[in-house]
Amino acid sequence: MANRRAHTIAGAAAGGTSAFVLARDQEPLHLLVETLGGALGGGLGGRLPDLIEPAYYPGHRSVAHALVPVGAVGAAVVPRLRAGQQRARQRAEQWRARRNVSTNTIEQLLLWLAEIACRLASGAMAGIAAGYASHLALDATTPMGLPLLA
Repeated sequence: MANRRAHTIAGAAAGGTSAFVLARDQEPLHLLVETLGGALGGGLGGRLPDLIEPAYYPGHRSVAHALVPVGAVGAAVVPRLRAGQQRARQRAEQWRARRNVSTNTIEQLLLWLAEIACRLASGAMAGIAAGYASHLALDATTPMGLPLLA
């Protein structure tokens, strides 16, 4: 049975891969930052089902692990993922444009940090979803499997 460490590692790998694929048309540095955001988000997403429903007892799997409710939420969220990423990328570009015309070093640093945060967020959006899916995939391979409804 997968433990917290396994879920975190699998989630980070799934999240980083997902973010990389979805950002493959970005500039190399932006691709790297989004992939890092995806890995970080994936690590969180890989733990999220057990954070929602802590494993205090062996039969802890309920709604956050159930195929139908999670599938319904996923069907509503995943189509909006690309739009959310696009908004984060647009905001990052706005911060970059402001940074390029700024003459204040402190302001330039803060604008650069804001740009990086937006690019990390774009990757994390993909990463959380992929990490959550990886958690369910690992749990599905256990003898207890996953509940259909809850």
